[in-house]
Amino acid sequence: MYDSFLVSVTTLLSQATPPAGPSFGELLFRMLPMMAMVFFVFYFLVIRPQNAKLQAQEKLLNDLKKGDNILTSGGIMGRVAGVESDHILVEIAVNTRVKFERSKIVKRIEKSEPQKQAA
Repeated sequence: MYDSFLVSVTTLLSQATPPAGPSFGELLFRMLPMMAMVFFVFYFLVIRPQNAKLQAQEKLLNDLKKGDNILTSGGIMGRVAGVESDHILVEIAVNTRVKFERSKIVKRIEKSEPQKQAA
């Protein structure tokens, strides 16, 4: 009797299968919305602003003309003396001209009206 009980318990234990977890497809389907949200957040916080900045820089470089006041990435301020295909000739002092790569021009300095001081 004890032997038959032991045999039936061992056969039951040997036939028991471990509980099945979700399959790979189910896990992927559950994670898909979260991955999509991460992509959209990354797109709107990183990719889109960087593209806008690159387009603004490209527009600035294409619109440069002789006589514009500019600022370089090195902090040098000057006036555009000439525009070449890959370089900008910048006059930084009287009769002192320096060539800069187009990519090193940071911004155009707008000419402002002189401020009147109150007496």
